[in-house]
Amino acid sequence: MKPGSKFNIDDFIHENTATSEILAQFKGTITDRKSGRILDSMEELFGEQEKRIRKRILIAGVELLQNIIKHNEYPLYPAIFLATRTRQGFRIDCGNAVSILRRTVVEKKIRDANRKAGGSVRDNFRQAEAESTQLSEIGSGLGMLEIRRKAGMPLDFAFTVIDNDTFFFHLIIKFNMGE
Repeated sequence: MKPGSKFNIDDFIHENTATSEILAQFKGTITDRKSGRILDSMEELFGEQEKRIRKRILIAGVELLQNIIKHNEYPLYPAIFLATRTRQGFRIDCGNAVSILRRTVVEKKIRDANRKAGGSVRDNFRQAEAESTQLSEIGSGLGMLEIRRKAGMPLDFAFTVIDNDTFFFHLIIKFNMGE
């Protein structure tokens, strides 16, 4: 992090893993190769009774890691990926540095995904396809919608100031065992 930064990634990791069993933890630059290793190590830690939810979590994990790889504007800031088992089920926390401009776009995509999750897949795809021609470099939001559907619960997020131009984007995905 830059000197004078208001954000400490190690504190962030500690706060988000203190009361949970860690399935996967990564801090650094996430690449396709590293994301494969993260998911492989995570998959081995699921119990026999967790087979149904394992597939949903791994599909969401793939989407999340692809988003981090694709949208990492500041590779010098480490990205994070944390997968944990909690009392209520499972949770994935991931994040990376984003610009002020990207913050607005990301926030809108998540709110849209939470709102559209109950809608028709076909209608959402058509709408995203129409919007993607206008926003081709940013993405259509279908990945967020898929993550939201697999989680079965609304996506939570936060932005923490790193410096005057940069925020740390934190996405929180929760999976209930009962769903």
